[in-house]
Amino acid sequence: MSSAFYYPTNTGSLGEARRMRGLMTAVETRSSKFPGKPDKTAGDRRNVLVVEDDENTVFLLKTLLGSKGYQVLQAWDGRQAVEIAEAEDLDLILLDLQLPRLSGLGVIHRLREKLRFECLPIVIMTGHEPELFRGTAIEAGCDDFLLKPIDLDRLDAVLDYFAPVNATA
Repeated sequence: MSSAFYYPTNTGSLGEARRMRGLMTAVETRSSKFPGKPDKTAGDRRNVLVVEDDENTVFLLKTLLGSKGYQVLQAWDGRQAVEIAEAEDLDLILLDLQLPRLSGLGVIHRLREKLRFECLPIVIMTGHEPELFRGTAIEAGCDDFLLKPIDLDRLDAVLDYFAPVNATA
């Protein structure tokens, strides 16, 4: 069975994923952008950091992502999110906009200051109208938006685009 998936979707995508500055060929892999970082193999799980202070949303995302084969890490506030991002090898961050101790935009600013996180996809999750924050979030380095309550089909599209799980895994 052959199927095609075209991204961005018509539900508010910000466009293409962030890419490293400088010259690179199309055959270079993500890990080759970061010296010393091994390639993900078929048996490796994708690491997704869920940064959310609402327990129900965390439970939903951990359950759903875990069942799809993702390794889910969680942070309850912005400062903890930065600490975990610096300590772990992440493939994607799902980031609430309003967090204790450091906002979602503050987290993006801190991470994007470091070359190591320039290509790490960061997707904002918000219950607010994204148009209110879109310009600021794009400037900060956000890659996409998910509206709450989260549309599970849209979440699948975001996961498939930014951190696909190998079908043979």
